[in-house]
Amino acid sequence: MDSDKAHSNVKDRRVYQLEPWIYGRKRLLRFKGVTLNIVENAIKVLDEICAEEMQGESPSPFLLEKYSLLNHYLDYLKRFCEAEV
Repeated sequence: MDSDKAHSNVKDRRVYQLEPWIYGRKRLLRFKGVTLNIVENAIKVLDEICAEEMQGESPSPFLLEKYSLLNHYLDYLKRFCEAEV
């Protein structure tokens, strides 16, 4: 079994040397997928916080402005991660 694993590692290294962009692209896609998931969850939490803030009699203008700005940043990051490589 160890010889099979060693042979597989040698084969992987040869393929990587021939086409390193394939492995780089796969790693980038995984990174983008994880980042996209985190951003989507952050947007949900931010929306929940904003909904709580809006229930008060007079929402804080400062917090509403910061919510808007943070939402804009997260939306940009989300669209960036959804774009094709």
